[in-house]
Amino acid sequence: MRSIQLLALLALVPFTHAQDHGLLVAQARAHLDTLTSPSFHGRGYVNGGDARAAEYIAAQFKRIGLKPVKTDFFQPFTFNVNSFPDSIGVTIDGRVLVPGVDYLVAPESGSAEGSFTLVHITAEDLLTPERRNMTMGVLSGNAACLHLPATTDRDLLARYAELERDLLLYVPVIKPVEGKLMWSVAQDNLPNPLIEVAAHLLTDSSSTLDLHVRNRMLVRHQARNVLGMVKGKSKQWVIIGAHYDHLGRMGPDALFPGANDNASGVAMLLSLAEWFAKHSPKYNLLFVAFAGEEVGLLGSEWCAVDRPIDFSQVKLMLNLDILGTGDDGITVVNATAQPAVYDRLVAINNAKGYLPQVKSRGPACNSDHCPFVKRGMPGIFIYTLGGVAHYHDVNDRAASLPLTKYADLYELLKEFIATMK
Repeated sequence: MRSIQLLALLALVPFTHAQDHGLLVAQARAHLDTLTSPSFHGRGYVNGGDARAAEYIAAQFKRIGLKPVKTDFFQPFTFNVNSFPDSIGVTIDGRVLVPGVDYLVAPESGSAEGSFTLVHITAEDLLTPERRNMTMGVLSGNAACLHLPATTDRDLLARYAELERDLLLYVPVIKPVEGKLMWSVAQDNLPNPLIEVAAHLLTDSSSTLDLHVRNRMLVRHQARNVLGMVKGKSKQWVIIGAHYDHLGRMGPDALFPGANDNASGVAMLLSLAEWFAKHSPKYNLLFVAFAGEEVGLLGSEWCAVDRPIDFSQVKLMLNLDILGTGDDGITVVNATAQPAVYDRLVAINNAKGYLPQVKSRGPACNSDHCPFVKRGMPGIFIYTLGGVAHYHDVNDRAASLPLTKYADLYELLKEFIATMK
């Protein structure tokens, strides 16, 4: 693989300030190309993609010179996860749809095979027991085409989700989606599939649906966080984390490469590890590549439970996720809860002019900092702003990721970590 050969060459070249930005970005691109390549299967749960990514990161930790916390670089744990390893087929009125582009199979979907008549229903057809009973009678042996009004009301969205889930206990469901199609991962599955279709491909007159969907529930799937450390001059620790898992494959034809989310964060994790392995830090540094983030922060939760180090000595948990752009700067999640940390990032950036802005955001349990913060550890989560907007889709590829401010963000983070009081 050319990207691995490039990494080997770059590892032989010592960085100097005059030349390191070009080499740094080239090395980051080599990591991105490898982690998002088809042979890594979207770092998900088809063809062992997540396991292959874990092995790659552990090999990089060893090459860089990080030390394992225990006997090796791995922290194993298990969880259940739904997967779609086999070919998927969806045809509406004789038109064959393209997986990942025209439609998505919802992550909690079960299996279905055959031809179905579409019965068009609305929320009103399900909201009262009488109408629901009539609707379910009509649906027997068919498939539901569910039309729900657009809303941002959380209560209504939750109610609609309940209606969908109830329907999926009995029949396959298909529904139109306006705007972007975004996939995710589920830890359970329902008896039937839910197919989300680009709205222009599904109308009130659509009448037939041909389905070939087969899920495979992986029970107690073996996953691994990857941990490596650099010893400092203090008993205290700084944890630097980034999740390496992504969504994987929806059948063999729809690959979700996950370049920005979060091969970019893993690349930054490795870039920082490379520098600090050669420049002894003040504090001990624990570098963690988390598994299972997309399934519900499972890897970081396990790390926080398993306690690989003395968490009473953790000075900061720094979480890196979605770092591939930066045209408009960065956002610091949990900044309002960690004002001293945020103010120092702003001060360094103002002095050096690395990024257009360092934006403050309040607490949010939206990435791998959360399990640590919930246990009383100081933590922040940094992501980049601007540039491409690919997210949880088949277009989040390495080739489309500009890495606009990658080198500048690296310099900001490196200085921030190296000069911590």
